[in-house]
Amino acid sequence: MNKGSTVKQRLFIVALLVSIGFLGVAYGMAAYKFKLWPSPIFRDAYQATNAWRERLTPRSRYDDTNFFIKARHTNSGILRYNKEKAYNGFTLFTSVHAQKALLISMEGQILHEWHIPFASIWKNPPHIRFPVSEDFIFWGKGHLYPNGDLIATIGGFGDTPWGYGLVKMDKDSRMIWKYAEHVHHDVDVGSDGKIYTLIHGFTTEKMPGIKLAPPFLEDSIVVLSPDGHEIKRVSLSKAFRHSDFSNLLNVLGETRQEWDPWHTNNVEVVDEQIADQFPFLETGQVLISMRNIDTIAIVDLDKEQVVWAVKGPWIMQHDPDFLSNGNMLIFDNRGHYGKEGPSRIIEFNPMTMEIIWQYVGNEQDIFYSRIKGAQQRLSNGNTLITESMKGRIFEVTREKEIVWEFSSPFRAPHDNQLVANVWWGLRFHPDSLNFEFNLKK
Repeated sequence: MNKGSTVKQRLFIVALLVSIGFLGVAYGMAAYKFKLWPSPIFRDAYQATNAWRERLTPRSRYDDTNFFIKARHTNSGILRYNKEKAYNGFTLFTSVHAQKALLISMEGQILHEWHIPFASIWKNPPHIRFPVSEDFIFWGKGHLYPNGDLIATIGGFGDTPWGYGLVKMDKDSRMIWKYAEHVHHDVDVGSDGKIYTLIHGFTTEKMPGIKLAPPFLEDSIVVLSPDGHEIKRVSLSKAFRHSDFSNLLNVLGETRQEWDPWHTNNVEVVDEQIADQFPFLETGQVLISMRNIDTIAIVDLDKEQVVWAVKGPWIMQHDPDFLSNGNMLIFDNRGHYGKEGPSRIIEFNPMTMEIIWQYVGNEQDIFYSRIKGAQQRLSNGNTLITESMKGRIFEVTREKEIVWEFSSPFRAPHDNQLVANVWWGLRFHPDSLNFEFNLKK
C-alpha cells in the first residue's frame, strides 16, 4: 500500500468519525426536543441523582426558606384584639416547627396540644422506604372532633412524594388508627363520618390526552371509613379524561412543574346544606383545587368523573370554600398586582365569576404567602386568614378592619426574625368543643 492510499484512508476515517459525531449531536438535540430514546432514560437518571443529592446534603430546617422565613412582625403572640368586633372562640393551627397541632385562646394562650412523632406512628413505615429526619416531618391540615379526637395529615419536606400519611388520635394524643399512604395537604369528614383526603404517587403509565412523559405525580381522592379503612380511590387524571372537561389535560405539558402537574391542595365534601345552595352540585361530590393549573373542580366519586371545573382570576390558589350565601371564598396566592402585595382573599359568585368581596393588604402591611394559605368565613361575617409563610393568622371584618392578629412565637433559635410557617388556622366556637384542655391554667 502506497503512502497516498494511507493518507486517503486516514482522511476517510476522520471524516467518518466527524460525521458520526455530527449525527450523534443532531440526534441528541432531536431526542431532547422530541423526547426520543434514550432521552427518557438519561432524564430519569438525572432527576433521580439530583433527588438523592438533595436528600444527602446536610442541612437544617432553619436554613430552608420554605420552613422558616422572615416574620412580618418582630413581636409574637397577640398583636391586635378587638373584643367587640372579633369572633370570640378558640383557634386551632399547625406549624412546621413541630409535629403538633395547637389550640389557643383569643389572648394567645396555648390551651391544648396534640403531638405524636412520626417514628412512634410507624417504626418501619411500609409506604416510605427512606423517611426524612423527624426535623423535616410536619403536620398539615386536620380535622378536630368535638370530643378532642384529631385527624392530621403528615408531610415530609424534601422528599418526593412528600405525603407521609394520615393519623387519628384522641385528645391525649393516643393513636386511634393510622393510614399508610402518601396523604398530603388536606382532609375532610362528611356528615356520615366518612373521611376524604388526597394521596399522590409516581405513575409510569402513559395517559392519553396528557402531554407529559411519565413518570409524574398522579393525584387521587381517597375515601376512608370512620375507622380509617380505605373504601374508594379515584384518579384525578382519569376523572378529567372521562369528563366534558378533558381539554384541561392539554395544559398539563405546560405546567409549572411537569413532574407534579396537578399539585392538588384541597378536598371538601358537598353536604346537603351546600348542595341546596349550589344548583350544580349534588351531595357526596367533592371540591378540589389544583394549584399548578389554577383550577378548581367538582368530582363525582360515583361516576368517577369531573362534573364542573373553572379557571378564575386567581393564580396558584389554595383553600376554596363554599359559603352559605351561594358564593365561594378562595385564597389567591399570586393573582393580585397592586402595591398591597401579590396575595388576596376573594369571595366570588361561581356562576357568573363576579368578585363580590376581596381582602388585600396595604403598602405598610403587604399581604403575601407564596405557597400555602387558608381562610375561613366566620358566622359573624368576619374572615379568618392564615398568611402561612409569614407565620401569621388574623381576622378581618367585612370592612377589612383587622380585629384580631396572631404572630407565631415559634422562631428559629439563632434568629428571632425567622418564623416557622403556619400551615393552617381554624376558629371554633367555645360551645362546639366538649373536652377538657390539657394545658389550661
